[in-house]
Amino acid sequence: MQTEAVVFVGPDRVEVRQIPMPAPGPGEVQVRTSFSTISAGTEGWALRNLFTWQATAYPCVPGYQRVGTIVALGPEVEGWDVGERVMATVGSWSGGDVGPQWGAHVAVANTAARELYRLPPGSDERDAAGAVVAQVGYNAAGRADFAPGDWVLVYGDGLIGQCAAQAARARGARVLLAGHRDERLVLAAAHSADAVVNSRTEADVPAAVRRHTGGVPVTAVLDSVQTVAAQRQYVPLLEHGRGQIVYCGFTPDTAWADMALLQQRELTTHFVSGWNRARMEATLALLAAGRMALRPLTTHHVSFAEAPAMYRMIREKSEAFLGITLDWTGAH
Repeated sequence: MQTEAVVFVGPDRVEVRQIPMPAPGPGEVQVRTSFSTISAGTEGWALRNLFTWQATAYPCVPGYQRVGTIVALGPEVEGWDVGERVMATVGSWSGGDVGPQWGAHVAVANTAARELYRLPPGSDERDAAGAVVAQVGYNAAGRADFAPGDWVLVYGDGLIGQCAAQAARARGARVLLAGHRDERLVLAAAHSADAVVNSRTEADVPAAVRRHTGGVPVTAVLDSVQTVAAQRQYVPLLEHGRGQIVYCGFTPDTAWADMALLQQRELTTHFVSGWNRARMEATLALLAAGRMALRPLTTHHVSFAEAPAMYRMIREKSEAFLGITLDWTGAH
């Protein structure tokens, strides 16, 4: 069959075109997509072939999070039924000129059954369509050791930072979020954090944080920015020998933190990436319960046909954006 897909044709070149999609193979399930969510950071790097963990194999279909309906089962698949609503991660197919670069921004695609997740009762499909990004935030908040009522500082106002803030609050923390985009900070104050700090306009970010905490050190920093400049702002806010940092972003650089400063302050440091079933299911449960939410952070809900314009917006920063959901309900 032919199906519509978002295709990275080459560096900074995006098209919507039809690609062949074979029947699902052994262990695969075919899902018709309703919504998929762009991971602006990772996919933006991949579009420019700067995602150093995995080279971009042009032409390819990006994306790794979508929600849809099972339309076919491959051989050896058990426990799933045609007609079920599911969250799916990476796509899987071979043949044709266009392969998957994760492969979720497509109207119909096969996914290994191990990469399918049932939607808990009460799920909002547009929340669940961004569950992988939400899970990165959940993972970040889960790595730090803090008690209810402790202060946690999140650095970064993108989706990962916002989701990390929401997940930390779900664990009972009091959360400050530092970012530099006014429109995102408004959303963070409404949906993700107890208080926000503008790291661009605030003359003294550590002093601003201390005003909110009453001078109490923050127990942990969840850092989705990962720059030395950011690190030097928040490290003094952590208690010597007890503070924790969770790095939860991506950088193409090999050195982006002052390791000597971490050692001098005897700070515990965690690194997170990727997803697994336990964390994905826990994230989907929090989304279904309303304790995390992506839909209020979605600034652009557009037809899949507008995907090239969305990637251009991400690349050029031509307008304010946060969450971007592609709607596939009109696709063939």
